[in-house]
Amino acid sequence: MMRLAFAFSLILFAVTGFAQTLPHHQLHIALHPEQHTLIAEDHIALPPGSPRTLYFSLHYDLNPTSPDAEIKPAGGMPEDWLRRYRVTLPPGHDSFTLNYGGEIFHPPQQDAREARSFESTPGTITTEGAVLSGDSGWYPRFSDGMLAFKLDVAMPAGWRAISQGERIAVSEAHATWQEIQPQDEIYLIAAPFIEYAHNENGIAAQVYLRNGDAALAQRYLDATARYLAMYQRLIGPYPYAKFALVENFWETGYGMPSFTLLGSQVIRLPFIVDSSYPHEILHNWWGNGVYVDYASGNWSEGLTAYLADHLLQEQKGNGAEYRRSILQKYADFVSAGRDFPLTQFTSRHSAQSEAVGYGKAMMLFHMLRRQLGDETFKRALQNFYRNYRFKRASFADLEYMLSQASGRDLKPFFAQWVQQSGAPQLRLVSAQVHYDKTRRAAAGYELSIKVEQTQPGPAYVLDLPLAVTLAGQDGAYSTVMEMKDKQAELHLSLAAQPLRVDLDPEFDLFRRLDRAEIPAALSQVFGAEKLLIVLPRKAAEALRAQYLVIAQAWQKQPARETVIKWDDEIERLPDEGAVWMFGEENRFRGEFQAALMQSGTMLSEGGVWLAGEYQRTKHALVLTAHIGKTPAAWLAAPDAAMLPVLARKLPHYAKFSYAAFSGPELTNLIKGVWPIARSPLALAVKQEDGNTVEVPRAKLAARANLSK
Repeated sequence: MMRLAFAFSLILFAVTGFAQTLPHHQLHIALHPEQHTLIAEDHIALPPGSPRTLYFSLHYDLNPTSPDAEIKPAGGMPEDWLRRYRVTLPPGHDSFTLNYGGEIFHPPQQDAREARSFESTPGTITTEGAVLSGDSGWYPRFSDGMLAFKLDVAMPAGWRAISQGERIAVSEAHATWQEIQPQDEIYLIAAPFIEYAHNENGIAAQVYLRNGDAALAQRYLDATARYLAMYQRLIGPYPYAKFALVENFWETGYGMPSFTLLGSQVIRLPFIVDSSYPHEILHNWWGNGVYVDYASGNWSEGLTAYLADHLLQEQKGNGAEYRRSILQKYADFVSAGRDFPLTQFTSRHSAQSEAVGYGKAMMLFHMLRRQLGDETFKRALQNFYRNYRFKRASFADLEYMLSQASGRDLKPFFAQWVQQSGAPQLRLVSAQVHYDKTRRAAAGYELSIKVEQTQPGPAYVLDLPLAVTLAGQDGAYSTVMEMKDKQAELHLSLAAQPLRVDLDPEFDLFRRLDRAEIPAALSQVFGAEKLLIVLPRKAAEALRAQYLVIAQAWQKQPARETVIKWDDEIERLPDEGAVWMFGEENRFRGEFQAALMQSGTMLSEGGVWLAGEYQRTKHALVLTAHIGKTPAAWLAAPDAAMLPVLARKLPHYAKFSYAAFSGPELTNLIKGVWPIARSPLALAVKQEDGNTVEVPRAKLAARANLSK
């Protein structure tokens, strides 16, 4: 699944009317949800010249037989719900039939590695619905190849079945789907759905809901048409016959070829239709249109995040802030010892892997765009898509296509950002001006700027964006400083007096942010390698008990050393790691309150002012601060029943400095990030008399919209 990106890839491809080059499955499936079972017949046509003996995997309860081939167990599967089989065909035969059936029932479970991940399952058939992928073992899966298929599904009356590709027949209890282009795997989703659809320029837009909601369906149908049009202009023709939104019976966020499987709560969140939804649509170009060569790293999540999540924020004028949040997540969750190169990223399984595989990769494409220019960048992506559609592609293939389009050798760039772990750290050392009286009519000011890289290890080759604020000018003077060594100096001749220098003011470089650039945020506590959770001994019994339950659950998170203490068991807060403080009765609350004042916020006996008053007796509150250099967070709720819901929600608010909630569902009332008073990568220019003038940064030039 393209969340995803588990790709064990599989089988096959053959198409009616085309030369058969890989196996083709013709599947007849009968679903029996009450018994959690299916009964299947699969006629498999192999390309001419295929080996007589092949191996495939199948769910261990399905017990395959064949009337025209020899089937034997083979062993050697790492997944305990699968079995491996050997099939031997008679001489002269290039096809065979498998008959099988049995139970597939694995209820969804939470991934213990990641507190904020959705529940997942290798596959399940229930009265609520069936969710089956290649990993489920519901059809015979051969190794390391692709497939084409035709799928007939019989199911209970009132159900609908969805797979990738095109639906060529449908009735009350039957559906037939087929896909003639090479596929990694076959999906089968079925449930008692209500279907909504319209056709948009030859592409079927579909919505499958578990309960009727015409207004909701129309919002998604309209969004489907809007985003398909945008990405076809940007990249190239949509590769499938339809795109469908499918409502799942538990909370998920999966993207499959030509459809997405989203949970009931997810699809009703007002922001999803213009955030996560276009991300899943775009995966049909990157990941499900051009496939990923996972052996060399997953590039598709970063490219999809850049052209969906980032692009939509950029269109709203929030591109720089979005990039800052990406860099903050990397700084908060990825320490030097937990970093890894992009070549090792396959799929997200933690905040750390997301910060690298999504965040660093997204910034990689942003830096490429900045270097090559928008038109060259778009042309390269269009060429990449056209040349690798329905083929596997690697970072090396991307490098080749981008180099070819730009006429530049990008091998050193990819080696630095893809094959190496880590990130540069920057310091703006000085900015000083000299006035040349002999050049009064021309550029009479000589500005000297010194920058250094402070990270351990070798220097990065960087194009550093610089903005210079000039006396009497509203717009900043912008330029790029080339840096190849740990120290670099740039001299600029300017006609107006320079007053201020800003280094990377719009967060265009992938780098490790200086701590002074990062406001206190929950991510710094969730991402800490060492964590102390301090519980309030004097809280009411019900609150004490629930605080302890939350602390013990968070203590189980891997890759972190977590200690739980009652507030009367310690004398002082630690100077390293991070601290969670629970409860308004916590005896260290005063220390937290003092630190919070640095953010311009006052926590009082009654509550806290966050663009409005939020009261301790009514609201669940979460606040962050730096106590010295130690990231700290404080949470409190007036009712113990609020705390389990709050604990589930908080990982989704990791980028925020504060949040307030109310009601039994813990509805979010406000969330935000503390302001940064002064960036350490901004300096007032030292004038010839030794003085400086503190001025705000001049206006930066507007940037073009990549999707136009």
